[in-house]
Amino acid sequence: MEPETIDLGGNMDLGSLRELNFSALIKVDFPNIGGYTFDDYRKNGYKHMLGLGYCISCEERSINQATDDPNYSLTNISHGSHTADFLESLKQHVDSSSWHKDPVMFIYETPSIDYGIYEEIEFAGHFKHPSKDWYWIHEDQEQVSYPQKFKGGEYGGFVLSAILTFQLANAYITNLVKCGMNNQEGKSKGIRYYKDECVRNCYEIFLSREIEIVNPKVIFAVGSAVERWLKHLVGDKYFIQQLPHPAGRRRGFRDEYYKVLYFWLVLRALHKTGVVQKSENFAEMFLNKF
Repeated sequence: MEPETIDLGGNMDLGSLRELNFSALIKVDFPNIGGYTFDDYRKNGYKHMLGLGYCISCEERSINQATDDPNYSLTNISHGSHTADFLESLKQHVDSSSWHKDPVMFIYETPSIDYGIYEEIEFAGHFKHPSKDWYWIHEDQEQVSYPQKFKGGEYGGFVLSAILTFQLANAYITNLVKCGMNNQEGKSKGIRYYKDECVRNCYEIFLSREIEIVNPKVIFAVGSAVERWLKHLVGDKYFIQQLPHPAGRRRGFRDEYYKVLYFWLVLRALHKTGVVQKSENFAEMFLNKF
């Protein structure tokens, strides 16, 4: 499926997102990277055709190490994914022609530990680990409705369930900082251990461009740290709705209260920004589910 065959609505430039993710961030060996799709990834055995290269801007500026421990540095590299990618990964076709086409973004913090989805590649004297899997998706997916995938570790699954439940034709999911802060054993550190210059640098090169391309009606900031950074970096230009960070499993993904809270916060933000103009059916769904 070529990007132009997907009914994105508006002026979404999916090709530019492809170039940003699969050429500037990590290099995928594909002849027309602007037209690279999940189906191309599937045909390659569910693996990116990683070329020799990835972003080393923070390394060149010596802002790639943790603030408290030089043994931790930027290592695991993620990339963004769009509704088109999630829909193409489904085992059964979904007609999205009547879906809500106003764009939204889900922004998480950073990649964390290696779940077997990365591949070490040497580039310009560095040994970073770009994702060989299609980040947030990995493999063919079953259709799900919220909150079926509402549990720790399945962050892409949660967004897929939100896309299908709220019928979001232009949802885009990415990380605030594209690289995880890891040591040689694969352990990770969170965003509070990143140098401020590192976060700003990644924003200037990647996230600001992603936001510009997507031009979202609402940004769902996953966690208070992401919300603080976004309000600092983009100000009040966009409607930002914080969602509780999913890593807090004791209070989050095993707790019915947080399933209810997430559903309501997402629906309220979509309604307030006009993405969903008629919310009666979703309100009824909310009552039936919870």
